[in-house]
Amino acid sequence: MSSGNLYGDASQLNVPATGPRPHYDLRPLSTGEVLDRTFQVYRSHFALFAGLALLPAAVNVVTGALRLLYATHQDTHVHVGAALYRVQIITGTLAFVAALISLVLYGITQAATTWAVSAVYLGEPASIRTSYSFAFRHWFRYTLIVLRQAWTAMWLPMSLIIAGTVFTPFGRRNPTLSWIAIALFVCAALALIYGVWAYLRVSLAVPAAVVESLRTGAAMKRSTQLLASRKVRVFLLFLLLMALYLVVGVIQSPLVILAVRMRGVHAFITQATNLGVGFIAATLIGPVGAIGLCLFYFDERVRREGFDIEWMMKKLAPAAAAPQPPSNAQQNSAEPI
Repeated sequence: MSSGNLYGDASQLNVPATGPRPHYDLRPLSTGEVLDRTFQVYRSHFALFAGLALLPAAVNVVTGALRLLYATHQDTHVHVGAALYRVQIITGTLAFVAALISLVLYGITQAATTWAVSAVYLGEPASIRTSYSFAFRHWFRYTLIVLRQAWTAMWLPMSLIIAGTVFTPFGRRNPTLSWIAIALFVCAALALIYGVWAYLRVSLAVPAAVVESLRTGAAMKRSTQLLASRKVRVFLLFLLLMALYLVVGVIQSPLVILAVRMRGVHAFITQATNLGVGFIAATLIGPVGAIGLCLFYFDERVRREGFDIEWMMKKLAPAAAAPQPPSNAQQNSAEPI
């Protein structure tokens, strides 16, 4: 399926018929070239993409700080019975709300970053305000896509884990049920491999929705079609992100250990510092994944559908159709004798 709509609702880019040429050439790229170009685009427009990542990072810090303040306040009291259950329910609710907000902002930010990459990559102006303005118009669509992506990856492992949890209490009375629970947990661990593969298939859904103005189901199918044979390339991008976050985790690990051992004000300061490190990491590393996914989307369309030729024809066709000024001979022949 080759979309004739270059940008869909993203036509707000206002691509002129004879505008500036793309800053980056549209051609098939190797995996290494895509990753290298990801950092080129990020480095050349660092303020734009880091600014886009500030919103979800800041909101995560705020929600984390609220949970930290609540936990610190509750540590000063001893809870038993109904009070203990109330604290656990409130803590769980705060964690659930924080996770939900993170998912919503993840979809919106990825859409905004995709819009910005599309503009920058093709030589058009982009800003934080215009990028988020576009993303918020269809924020619910991008949220649904992110939820569908998470469900695609986790439905099987979570189903097996839940089933194993159900069998576990009965295993004390019946050894056979105990072995069934263990087998279910082992299968859940193996199912994570399927979950990764399933997520890779739909990882380009947000760029497809932004660039081609597709709805949730169509965007998921579009990603599956584009990544029919080259999922490993996206997997390498995710491995790179894991390596970057692993470095951050190594930096944060001493703070986590100190926070566990300390009490009172010292523990609060340590955990607050940990939140600050997480904020910096999310701001700096977050855009890499969104930029890379957008460039992989472009590359797959170039390889499969001649996206580069389509873009060139869209640029040249209006110019070729424009009326040409008459030549001097035509002007002289048109003059009355």
